[in-house]
Order: sequence, then structure tokens, then C-alpha cells
Amino acid sequence: MSETDELEPQQYGKHYWEDDVPLTDVRKNTLRKFVYLGCGLFVLLCLAGAMIKFPDQVELPFVIKSGQPEEIYRFPYAIYVTEKYIAPGSHIKKGQPLIKISSPEIVALINNYREAQQNLDNYRLQKNMSVQKQQEILGSRIKTNQIKIAEVKNELSTLDNTWKSNTDRLKLESNIADKNYANNKELYNEKYISKNELNDFEEKKVKAADAWNTAKLSYEKDRINLTSLTNQYAMDVISTEQELGKLSSDTKYDSSAIKNQLEIAQNKIGNTYGDFEIANGNLILKANEDGVASYLFDGDKEVQSSAILLKVNHNNSGLYSLVSCPPTLIGKIEKNQTAYLKVATFPSFEWGSVKGHIDNLSLTYDEKGNFNVRIALDDYRKLNNMLQPGMTGNVTVVLREKTFFQYFFRKIKKSYNTATLND
Repeated sequence: MSETDELEPQQYGKHYWEDDVPLTDVRKNTLRKFVYLGCGLFVLLCLAGAMIKFPDQVELPFVIKSGQPEEIYRFPYAIYVTEKYIAPGSHIKKGQPLIKISSPEIVALINNYREAQQNLDNYRLQKNMSVQKQQEILGSRIKTNQIKIAEVKNELSTLDNTWKSNTDRLKLESNIADKNYANNKELYNEKYISKNELNDFEEKKVKAADAWNTAKLSYEKDRINLTSLTNQYAMDVISTEQELGKLSSDTKYDSSAIKNQLEIAQNKIGNTYGDFEIANGNLILKANEDGVASYLFDGDKEVQSSAILLKVNHNNSGLYSLVSCPPTLIGKIEKNQTAYLKVATFPSFEWGSVKGHIDNLSLTYDEKGNFNVRIALDDYRKLNNMLQPGMTGNVTVVLREKTFFQYFFRKIKKSYNTATLND
């Protein structure tokens, strides 16, 4: 058995002791690397400080408003709520019943409306029938006169034709009598006939002339009478037509007056309560437009005068943010600057913010000494269709972007000015 059999190799072998080897001096290389690294980092920080910009911003409280104001139902006297058809948050369609109300003033308005409506119904049932009868009578009279005019015109035509045929005959007879008288007068002068015979021819001549004149006068008289009768019937037709027109005008005027009374009574209710429906002496208020019920009176049955009964929000697409800016910051805010709104109802770390921009600024201060700033909402992001008028929060307005060195030198300048002013 050998002496090294029970020993481990490191116990009998030739060992290498690290302490016996001289150490290499790496301090210079390490220091040089640190210097290079530090210089590189310094250059990078200088470049970042000169190039990377950080927003300069202000934070202000805001409240969300609606471009289309809420429809508020409130009345100048006390009312009583008898029935509700909706609840807060209900989606409303145009013409949908909202709430049933009553009051002594409402009862009086309803009575006036029903009275005007009853007057109109009575007028339509009775007056229209009476007017229609009168119109029929006047129309019959016009037709009768027109028939008589036609008959008289026929008589005139017959009279003219008769006179035309008789006048030729009478003229011929008168001419023949004149010639016979002239011929017999020559015979008398020559003593061929006696005086009595000449007188007979003279008498025939006078009778023929008188017959023609008498017939002519009779024709003219009859024609004048018939023409006068025609004019009389025509004047009666005109008078009847005028009476018919006056009746129609009076009917329209009376009808318009009664309709105006009904419209006035209806407008008195509609102008105060909006779209409505009458039910058993109560008013059922109906929605004027589509929307959402944002508030509904939830107290006792009686609603005091000027108290809000109902609020309806018709459209959320016109939402905007209103900021009351102090005068110390209004000079920094400019139109079209970007703004980020953090709504208090929805924590920003979970829901994010709403992006917008400065849309308008007031040129003068309000009664509190602040300036109104309107912010248009551009991107709702996660809060789309979730915002409601009246919500509040804080808005961050990005004034401008500056680099790190600009901020650094601004602080130095501020400190220098402060120290100078203090001295």
C-alpha cells in the first residue's frame, strides 16, 4: 500500500497558489471606461435636455355643459302630481306621456279650452247647416233669374224677328197707299174721280202710315220693357251673388273667430306646459323631442311654485366644457390649445381622459373677476356616451412645450430676478 493511497490529490500534489502570482493593474482601464461612459451619458443627457420637450401646462376645474340646454319643467304656481309614467334616466321618445298633473289654474285652462272646442263643434253642426241652406236658397234664386233672363232674351229675339217681318209689310202698304193717293190726286185734278173717292185714298194713306208708326212705337215699347226686365233680372243675379259672397265671407270670419278662440285656449296651455293631452280634468305632459329624463320630482304630491318638476336632456352630442379661469392665467391660454379633461366621476387612472381643445375665450371678466373658457370635446375615448351635463373635474391645458434647459434657465432667471428685487 502506497503512502498516498489514503490521501486526496490536493493533499499530495503540487499546488498552485494564486497569492504567488502578481496582480495586473486594471485601475487605469476601469477609470478610463468610467470616464468614457460618463462622458457618453453626459452628452446623451445634454442632447436629451436640448431636444426632448416637456409640456408646460396648467390645471383648472371645469364643468360639462350642453350646447342644447336641458328642457326644464317648472311653473309659476303650485301643481299636483297625480301619476308618473317615467323615472330618472328613462329614454324618452317624442310624444311619449311623461307625467300627469293638475291644479286649479289647469282646471280653469281646460274649461276654457273645452268651451272653445264646444263652440266650434256647435258652429260646425248648426251654423254650417244654416249657411248651407241659405246658400242653396240664394243659388236657386240665381238660377231662376238666369232662366228668366234666357226667356226674356228669347222673347226679344222673337219680337225682333216679328218686327223685321212686319216692318217690311207695313212699309210696303204705306208706300202703295202713298202711290195710290198720288195717282188718284192727279185723276181728281183732271176731274176723273170725285172728291169723296180722293178722300178715301187719302184716308187709306193716313191709316197705312199710322199703322207703321203705331207698330214701330209698340215694338220699341215692348223691346224697352223686355230689355228693362232683362236688366232687372241681371241686377237681381248680381245682388244675389253679392249676398252669397257676403254670406261666405261672414261664415269664414265667424269660423275664423271661433277657431282663433280655440287656438288661443290651446296655446295658453301649450305655451305653459308644452305638448299635452287632457284626461279627466288633468293634463298629461308629453315629450316634445327624444331625450333622457335627467331629473324627476320625487317629493310629496304637491310641487311648489317655481320648483323643478322635470328635466329632459335632448341631445348629448353638443357637450362642451366650461372653465372659469383666474386672471393670473388667462394670458397664457390661447385658442386651439390642446386640453385633457379628467372627469371626477370616472377616475383617470382607470378611464383615462377626454381630449379637447380651447374653442373660445371671453374677452372680459365675469362678476367674480374670472374669465370663461370654452373647451370643445374632440375625442371621448373610453367615456363615449357616458358624459352628462353637470359633471365636473380638472382640465389640463397644454400651454406650450419646452426643453429641460429652457425650464432650467427659466428657474435660474426667476431666482435671479427674485434675488435682485429683494436687494
